[in-house]
Amino acid sequence: MRVKKNVVNRLLSSVLLFLAMIFAVGSFEARAENRGDWTTDDVKSFVDRALEYARTHNKDEALKVFSAKDGVFQQGGLYIFAYDFSGNVIAHGGDASLIGKNLIGMKDPNGLEVIKELVKLANQGDGWLYYTWPNPEHAARQEPKLGYVAKVDDGWFIGSGTYGPAAIKH
Repeated sequence: MRVKKNVVNRLLSSVLLFLAMIFAVGSFEARAENRGDWTTDDVKSFVDRALEYARTHNKDEALKVFSAKDGVFQQGGLYIFAYDFSGNVIAHGGDASLIGKNLIGMKDPNGLEVIKELVKLANQGDGWLYYTWPNPEHAARQEPKLGYVAKVDDGWFIGSGTYGPAAIKH
């Protein structure tokens, strides 16, 4: 009787483990489909569209549109952010609570002064930067990000980035 109980318990444990593995794989695949793994081409195109918008609309209007939750420049983990060249956040589609804050000295978990580096790139016209940033699609968990910025004019710049495989591979 004791042997049969052990066999049944092992069999039950194996079945539960198997079901847990199926659930985990299915859950991972569903997250990958919904995550929106944006490529570098997607990010650059997105920023280029926002740049065109910024240059053809009033600055205040553009900043409002860039910060609008669920707006045209907000697609989950793909959103537009805007800074002035002193490091002040003037629009942020991923976290509106950052607007009005100066982040020039902010460092990512790896010690990189992210905003200082983005300012340097924008002053050159445009550029890419690999850094770590809170992902709004994953409860603001710090994740690798590949960001692209472009200068609007001498007063401000905009950017976006991807948290997907493109950020990890770069």
